[in-house]
Amino acid sequence: MTAASSPLISIGLPVYNGGAFLEQAVDAILAQTWEDFELIISDNASTDATEEIAQMYTKRDRRVRYVRNPENRGAAFNYNQTVALARGKFFKWAAADDWIAPTFLETCLSPLQADETVILVYPHTVMVDASGQTIEIYQDELHLTEEDPGRRFAHFLARFRRKDKCNAVFGLIRMVGLRQTRLIDCFTSSDITLLGELALLGKMVEIPKGLFYRRDHPGSSVRALKPAERTAWFDPSLKGARSYVQWRLGWEFMRSLVRLPLSLRTRLIGMLEVMRWGLWRRRLLGAEAQIWMWYQAQRLPSPVYAGLRSLWHWARNSAHKSLEL
Repeated sequence: MTAASSPLISIGLPVYNGGAFLEQAVDAILAQTWEDFELIISDNASTDATEEIAQMYTKRDRRVRYVRNPENRGAAFNYNQTVALARGKFFKWAAADDWIAPTFLETCLSPLQADETVILVYPHTVMVDASGQTIEIYQDELHLTEEDPGRRFAHFLARFRRKDKCNAVFGLIRMVGLRQTRLIDCFTSSDITLLGELALLGKMVEIPKGLFYRRDHPGSSVRALKPAERTAWFDPSLKGARSYVQWRLGWEFMRSLVRLPLSLRTRLIGMLEVMRWGLWRRRLLGAEAQIWMWYQAQRLPSPVYAGLRSLWHWARNSAHKSLEL
C-alpha cells in the first residue's frame, strides 16, 4: 500500500482508557499475514496511557492512524467515527482488550472476495479471561447463507432463542453494505440491530476456526456497568435515561425493515418474524412494561400513587389466594 493509495481493509479500534491491553491488541493486528490494511485508533479522550501507546505505533508503522476526541462522546460515536474515517473496501472493528490470530484477515477475506452477496465473515470466538487463559470456544451460529433475505432474517431472530453474544460484529464486513446500516446506535444492544440489518442486506459466513480472542474481564463494559448505566456508555448525553431493551429492540427491528431497500415481500415476512420474536420474548416484554407503568405511576400525585399501589397489592394477593383454592 502506497501513501496515496487506499487500503483494501480498514480496521477501526475505538478506545477509552484501554491502555492495559492496547499493545497486545495492536501488535496482533500489525502481525497479520494480510498486510494491505489501515488501522484507525479513535480515542475518546482517554486519561490513561492510551494516547502515548497509540502515538508510539503511528511512528512505528505508517498503516496506523490516530485521532483523539476532545471529550468522551460515548461508545456509539467512537465506533461510528472509525467507519467514517475508513477508506477500505472491507471493514473490521477491533477492541482494545481483545486480539486476533495472525491469519484472521486473510481467512475472512477469502469468502468476501469469492462471493459478492456475502456481507459479513467472522470466525469462532475464543473466550479468554483477564490473563488470556481460554474459557471456552464460542460459536455465534450466525452462518446465514440463504438466498432469500426474509429467511435469513428469520434464522437470525431464531438464533437468539439459544445464544446471546454478538461476537460476529467484530468480523470482516463489506463496507458498501455496512454504510447502508445505522451502524452502532445510542441504545443498549444496538449491535443486535446492526447484525439484523446486515442479515437483511447479505449473507453471513462463519469460519469454523478460533481466530478471535475476546477477553472477559471485570473491567469490560458488560461486566463493569449496571444495566441502567449502559445507555450512558453509548451516549453520555443520555445519562439517567431509562432503558427498555426488549421493547426498543422490537421497535428498531421494525424500523430496519421499513428503512432498508427491501422488497414488500421481505418487509412483510420480516414483520411477521418480529411479532413471532415478540411472542417468544413476551415475559421479558411484560416485565419491562410493568416497570414502565410503575415508573409512570410514581410521577402521579402521592394520594393517587398510594391508591394504585394498594390496589395492585390487593389484586396480587387475591390472585394468589385463588390459585391456592
